Amino acid sequence: MSSRKFSALGLLSLALLCAILYFYFIRVNEIQFEFRNHGYITGDWLINYTNGLVRRGLFGEIAMQTHRWFGNSPIEAVLTSKYLAYGILCGSILLLAIVKGIGLIEILFLISPWALMFDLNDPEGSGRKEILIFASFALFALLQVFSKSPPKSIFKRWDFYYLLMVMAAIAFTHEGLIFFFPFFYLPLYLKRGFNKSDFLTFFIPYLVSLLVLVVLYFFFKGNKEIADAICSSLNPWSVNGSLGCDAIHLLAGTHPKAHIGFIKSFTPLLLLTMIPIYCYGRWIVGLAKHHLFLAMAIPLILTVPLYGIAIDLGRWIHISGLLFFITFFSLKGTGAPLRKPSLITIMLVLCLAVPYTFYWRIPHTVGENKVFFWWTQDPIGYLQAWHLK
Repeated sequence: MSSRKFSALGLLSLALLCAILYFYFIRVNEIQFEFRNHGYITGDWLINYTNGLVRRGLFGEIAMQTHRWFGNSPIEAVLTSKYLAYGILCGSILLLAIVKGIGLIEILFLISPWALMFDLNDPEGSGRKEILIFASFALFALLQVFSKSPPKSIFKRWDFYYLLMVMAAIAFTHEGLIFFFPFFYLPLYLKRGFNKSDFLTFFIPYLVSLLVLVVLYFFFKGNKEIADAICSSLNPWSVNGSLGCDAIHLLAGTHPKAHIGFIKSFTPLLLLTMIPIYCYGRWIVGLAKHHLFLAMAIPLILTVPLYGIAIDLGRWIHISGLLFFITFFSLKGTGAPLRKPSLITIMLVLCLAVPYTFYWRIPHTVGENKVFFWWTQDPIGYLQAWHLK
């Protein structure tokens, strides 16, 4: 791959990106430390196999085993893994920027409410298991940039084994994230179009993950007895109940339900996220309008069940938006040369940049019987969200 020559503006954008990623990495991990006993932010990671195999329990079991082997607490294992996942995400984005080049539009997207700012605007929605998707997907997209034409046999392809390992591990860690696995096919499809080798490289690991989903959900779903046993296994690290078991108790089947207010609250936020990303994709990928629309619509449609069975709608929008952005960013310069934006387009972006960045946010969920047609933010609140301790 040829070396990229940066203009003065490109070097300035890259330096700005380095600063953003550095402060984001520090701040988001501060949040994880502050919420290390939180019943959802940490509790979900600590579901384990104390009372037998159960969905979502793989990571918690690994954390418990590391305690038995090395003496560190499971909470430390969770925090360390989060630091690593956030580091891979930030490092992959930085390397993509070095290889592909970065400009104002990418900077604006990364600091927008649906991207990195999601964690800082709503700390209680941060640090969930989707960071495993972000880290593995960003690394996957980065490695695809450096990959040569793959062999026809999927058994000779590195990405087949990568996806098989990642999808299986994440399926055992959080079965809900399987709904986002189709995004892994996008970099392959948008780069080379449809071919049998690419499709099978994705589809076979995806099929394995779906099988895991069915088995876990129907045979190892969990119940109150299992949830109580898991919560009791964490007592050594819970002083006077400081380590919450809220997410663990969801194994008993008492899931909060979404209501019509969720649709009213999150539909505008979904549109605010996806429309600009679609425009960016049109500029980067250069596909026909209907072609790109279908390429984005299909993965989104496959996530629809999540919006009905779980109430963290803001998280699902955040995940989809960031995965789409990483996909398109990784394909920058792959196809036809980028069209230089018109003066009108540049002026429009500059005019919309401030309100789009500073004056709205995405919550991870809304409360019972609550409807918010607009989730406000302001420049002062935005800057306070970055405040380092």
